[in-house]
Parts: sequence; C-alpha cells; structure tokens
Amino acid sequence: MKRFLTYFFILTLAMDLAGCATVQRKFTRKKKEPKHIAAAVYLEEGPYQKKYSNDYYYKTHFTLWKSWHDELVNQLGGNSKKVARCAQETYGQLTELNRYLIPETQAELKPYLDSLTKIAKRLEEGTITSSEEGGVRVELEKIKRIVSNNFYYDKVKNKLVPEIVDLGTPHTNSTP
Repeated sequence: MKRFLTYFFILTLAMDLAGCATVQRKFTRKKKEPKHIAAAVYLEEGPYQKKYSNDYYYKTHFTLWKSWHDELVNQLGGNSKKVARCAQETYGQLTELNRYLIPETQAELKPYLDSLTKIAKRLEEGTITSSEEGGVRVELEKIKRIVSNNFYYDKVKNKLVPEIVDLGTPHTNSTP
C-alpha cells in the first residue's frame, strides 16, 4: 500500500507539472498597452468632416465656456495653476464658440474675446497682484453677463454658420 501511494503521488505530481496551463499563463509576459492613444483630428473640409451639427457644437462650447468662466471667477486669487488652466479653457471655448457665428456676430463678440485674451494672458503670466484681483473679477463678471445675455443659443440660432454640405462636382452631360 505504501508503494502504491508513492507511485500514485509521483504520477500525480508528474501530470500536474507537465500539463498545467495556468502555471504557463502566469509566467508568460503580457503585451503592454500604450499609455496614451492619440485621437485623430481632421482639419480638412470634406464630406465626412463633422459628426454633429453646428447647433450642437455651438451649444456644447457655450455650456463649457460658461462653466469654465464660472470656475475662473471662483478660483481667482487661489491656486495660480488652476486659475491659468481655467483662463486657457475659458478663452479656448469662447474662441471655438466664435467659429460657429456668422462674421457680423463675430464682430460683436470680438471686443469681449479680446478683453478675455488680455486677462487670460496676464493670469497665465501671473502678473496680476492681489490688489488688481477685484478689478479683474469685475471685468470677468461683466464679460460673462454680456456674453450670456447676448450670445445664448436661442438668441443667435439664426446667426450661426450654415451647415456645409459637399455634394461633389456636378456632372455635365455634353450630348449633342
């Protein structure tokens, strides 16, 4: 009986070591996934350029601008990196929003965009002192109030750039 148990144990051990797939899986190197996958950015106009309408993009940029602008006003005087990031995002969203307006309406928005550009540049450079923060806060609130009241979607929906549809080149039939 003792000999039988010994053979049984050796046989079982040999089978476990020879055909164990889980042990092999444990010691096989896994492929590394890239940390960052770059997104494709399409800059050329064409039939497959945009996924959504200009209305959708305008509403999205307006909403994002408003929330980043609120965050900028709230963070003013706080962490300088957070304030600089808020200023960049506020300027970026307002610039993107401006792209979807017709040129006449863009001209109306331009003074506020220029003012925000100057403030954002000063905030990024860190040249605003604590005594100037009050004036900057008032200017930012003024920009927010005017842009919110004059450029919300329902007021400018007729002043958005029309959708560009590429129908291709027309075929001419020159039959005599």
